[in-house]
Order: sequence, then structure tokens, then C-alpha cells
Amino acid sequence: MTTVIVICEGQTELAFVRTLLQPHLAHEGIYMEPRLISTSRKAKGGALEGQRVRRYSCNVLKERKDTYVTTFFDMYGLPMSFPGHADVPSLADPLDRAMHIETAFHKEVIREVNCRHDRFLPHIQPYEFEALLFSDIEAIEKVVPSWRKSAAWLAEARHGFISPEHINDGLHTHPSARLKQLRPKFKKVAHGVAISSHIGLRRMRAECRHFDRWLNGIEALAVPASR
Repeated sequence: MTTVIVICEGQTELAFVRTLLQPHLAHEGIYMEPRLISTSRKAKGGALEGQRVRRYSCNVLKERKDTYVTTFFDMYGLPMSFPGHADVPSLADPLDRAMHIETAFHKEVIREVNCRHDRFLPHIQPYEFEALLFSDIEAIEKVVPSWRKSAAWLAEARHGFISPEHINDGLHTHPSARLKQLRPKFKKVAHGVAISSHIGLRRMRAECRHFDRWLNGIEALAVPASR
């Protein structure tokens, strides 16, 4: 079985990996192991400062030579110290910007570790994990029935953009900021996993091209005998 270690930004991504990605990839002969970066003696997750993330990614790659490493980070709120972020071109499409950052991140880590290029597959989600939840507005309403009164507002937010991954990065309009306006209040981990479970990976992949591209790359790591 192929082992892929995924470095997650926070608890929401960690729960998503365990609930949806692990079972799906297990059928492909791939074991995905989620991890959080330690930010202090007691805290893990978040604080994606460039040097810390680079060092942690390199250390994970050095642990074993037969594993692959990927990431699950939001582009929204990414610090300028993150590889490739400060010099990202003025690209209109957020998917292109995410790919630029991923390429720069990959180059720095591979150069430092000096390992096979295919062992590191960084993923930056445009603009954030919660964009995936806009793949199916009806699934959002099913989790908390009282949210149905916001159906038109949610639909307007989704259909105002090419795809869920294009929902913008404004302070009050990025995907999770929009969801936090729901009443009762949206809870990132509990509601995020519940909604994504209702949607399913197939629908998310059909709506979110960058996310689908990432999973295609992970699935391609399966050894032929496991298919």
C-alpha cells in the first residue's frame, strides 16, 4: 500500500481527510495519514509561517524514503512568508495563483531535501476549504434545516462565480465568512464535515477543478497491483 502523508492546515482539513479522503483512497490502495504542524508545545495547526512549513515538510520527507507528502492549505490568509506568495504574478484566476505558489513551494522543498520530485505534491486550496461546500447548496441546507431560509442568498453567492473555487477572498466575502453569517452560526469542523459528507467527493470534484486535479495526482500514486 502506498502511504501519503498530508500536512493539514487545521482541524477542519484533518477531519475532512479522515472522514472522506481516507476511505476513498483506501480503495485505491493508498493510505493517507493526516498531520498537523506543531506551533507550540500545546498547539497544532494554523500559523503557516513560511520557514516553519518548509522545515516541517522537509522533515516529514526525510523520515522515510518510501512515502509521499502532500499539503492541504488554504490560499486565503496565507502569509507573505510562504514560498511563492510574495512574488505571485498578477494572475486573475485564483487557480493559476494557487498553482504558482505550489510550484514555488515544491521547488524549495525538493531543493533542500534532494529527493525525487514526485514525492512532494503540495496542494493550496483556492481560496479555502469551505469553497468545496459551495459545490452543492442543497447539502448545506440539509445539515441545519433553519438554513433553508438562506437558500437564495447562498445560491446567489455560488452562481456569482465560475466555480466554488473562485468565490473571492474579500475580508467579509471569502467562503467561510459567508457561511459564518448563517444562523445558527456555522461551525467549521462539525458543519464542514457534515456538509461535505452530504455532498460527496464526486460532486466536489466535478465543481472544483483544482481540488480534482490534486486528488487525481494522489490517486496516480497507487501501485498497479492495487487497482
